[in-house]
Amino acid sequence: MRLSPSIVKESKSRQCILRGSLWPLLLPLGVALVAGSTRLERTFDTTRTPQIILSNLRGQIVVRGWDKAQVHAACTTASPRVEVDTEALPRTGAAERVQFTTHVLDPLVTGNEETTDCTLEVPMDASVEIRNRQGEVQIEKLQGQHAWVESADGKISVTDVTGHLMARSLGGDIDITRPSGRVEAYSITGSLRFVNPASKNLRADTKAGHISYQGDFVPAGEYILSTHSGDIELICPPSASFELDARTVKGKLDNQFTLAPRQHVALPLSPANSLFGTHRTGDATVELTSFSGTIRVRQLL
Repeated sequence: MRLSPSIVKESKSRQCILRGSLWPLLLPLGVALVAGSTRLERTFDTTRTPQIILSNLRGQIVVRGWDKAQVHAACTTASPRVEVDTEALPRTGAAERVQFTTHVLDPLVTGNEETTDCTLEVPMDASVEIRNRQGEVQIEKLQGQHAWVESADGKISVTDVTGHLMARSLGGDIDITRPSGRVEAYSITGSLRFVNPASKNLRADTKAGHISYQGDFVPAGEYILSTHSGDIELICPPSASFELDARTVKGKLDNQFTLAPRQHVALPLSPANSLFGTHRTGDATVELTSFSGTIRVRQLL
């Protein structure tokens, strides 16, 4: 039986419509969902001393203190399949805690599609906890009780933080400028750099990276810098007052300060690789340790 031309034409038309409606379903998810950035921008009224928590997968994080009792967040995701969740507690009134969490909506999302860049402006007296799996973190001008930062392989930069600062990385470098609270910085392969600290207690440890300290010491302060295979460079003004304990097993020592002998100190096993002494009145305690790296103690000109 032959179909009439009108029926054949209608049948072909229906087939085209059907194929057109099914075509997106037959495409892989990576093709069907076209990548495109999305932006989240929100403002939360807070107390003067809120706790800010951010957990991110990949991207650049910037946190800046300002003089408002508000948190302003601007986040951009590289893919619509990545989402930023926000939560403020309590839900009404001035928030005491604001939390940001990024997560993927599709388990097939990987690599750069996971990227979320966030800029947070927070009250100066806020305490922050930042976890950024991959990517750079910058923190500026905070006076809260603590700032806690962790990144796997991104660089961490902290400037003008007065509270207890804890910075950890696996492979990223850590730069800390003008801290005035307790400082703890740890890395596996990253280098650690400190510029003009006003901290009374500073501890730094890296396994394979270098350590650089430039600045003076606070009276009665304690400064412990250690690395396994990296070098340590300590640069301080001629007026600095400190007791020095520097040791390296396989590395070298390079010292530009005149040190008075310390009393009641046991002789080191290898005097060529150890240095003990007091400069001026020895107001601060400085310990430098490297297994195979070179330790340099230089005067700031």
